[in-house]
Amino acid sequence: MSIGQNLRLLGSKVKNIFTFGKKGDEFATTDAAPAAAGAAAPTSNEKKKFNLKALGFFLLFMIIPLYYIIGSLVTHRINDDLNFKVGTPKAGKSITVEVMAGLIDREVNKTKWSPNIQAFEPAALLRIGGNMVNFQTGIVRSLATVTFEMESRLARVRGTSSEDPDMAAARQGLSRSADTWLWAGADGEYRKAHDALIRYNNRLANGQAVFEVRADNLQGVLDRIALDLGSISDNLENQVLTGRRMVIDTRADKVFYYSKGQAYAYFIILRALREDYRSVLQERHVEKLYDAMLADLALAADMKPLIVQNANTDGAILPNHLVGEGFYILRSRAKLREITDILLK
Repeated sequence: MSIGQNLRLLGSKVKNIFTFGKKGDEFATTDAAPAAAGAAAPTSNEKKKFNLKALGFFLLFMIIPLYYIIGSLVTHRINDDLNFKVGTPKAGKSITVEVMAGLIDREVNKTKWSPNIQAFEPAALLRIGGNMVNFQTGIVRSLATVTFEMESRLARVRGTSSEDPDMAAARQGLSRSADTWLWAGADGEYRKAHDALIRYNNRLANGQAVFEVRADNLQGVLDRIALDLGSISDNLENQVLTGRRMVIDTRADKVFYYSKGQAYAYFIILRALREDYRSVLQERHVEKLYDAMLADLALAADMKPLIVQNANTDGAILPNHLVGEGFYILRSRAKLREITDILLK
């Protein structure tokens, strides 16, 4: 270092003694501080911005996921109670209509209707991977089918007579797509269908509506249900074949629970029809066959696998739940066909 530089450094140190710069900062009074002096300490505003960002990240990665996870766990419910009943209806009412209204009430009013859940709702994850959505959709699909047959057959004297207004309203309400939300949402339309069924049954008890208990009417309804059971088994078979081309079949549980919902609703409805048409079944001597059909359908509706597997049908370790469900559905369908053949005679 040159003598001139030493003198200037000594002078600056002496000058610092008589100035109000930061203690120990030899560059406090110089015109420009070198880069090595470091950045200034963060201000209070900068600290606030940092805290807000940290809070935002915490909400994003902790609170919001918990909001959806907890909401979905609390909401998810598979109402597959085979002993579901609505009590003894008033004399003159149809047990079948009462039970159908009860199923709608349970799934829409006493349980969250999940197929039209929106992204901002706590249970929104059910729309992605919830079995409840498919189960409830399957239930309404079966209810809509039977309501259509009731409007066409049971709730009128003959095909040339006028339709019952309440049964027509119920059929119209249940025809709404299960995931409709904004305009005339599905749950609202199903409530209207429920109210229409209740009105119809009240009018029936007062002698102001028709419920024709005839063998040909029962045959027509059972024939339509048998056709639908055949369609269910076909959907299951298609998924079994499709799943063989996948490492993990992500649609297996959706098809399984949709079919389970249909089978469950048909079991509840067919059991109620047995009470409404007991005299016809006894007259044609098909009570035991009818009970055996219900037993097979109950086995399909009551399956509760922890994880739905669509494995090879000849696999030695993993089961194929779709095949098992389809087996019981086809057995109940075969017995339904036997019953309808007897009713035709």
